Amino acid sequence: MAKKQSFSDKTGKKAASKNRIKLIRSAVSDKTGAVRFSEDILPVPDGKTPETVIKEFIASK
Repeated sequence: MAKKQSFSDKTGKKAASKNRIKLIRSAVSDKTGAVRFSEDILPVPDGKTPETVIKEFIASK
């Protein structure tokens, strides 16, 4: 028999997920002139805004 799932069980799972941002950066290659893309997944803490997280990440690179 299948387990019965209530509405509160379904909504409780979403609270465990964290906010994340996908940051995609582009750069032009010096040798070929081609555009290269790189992507990073950044977690956003509760007390910070996405803009500050991105600025801190770029400054650290």
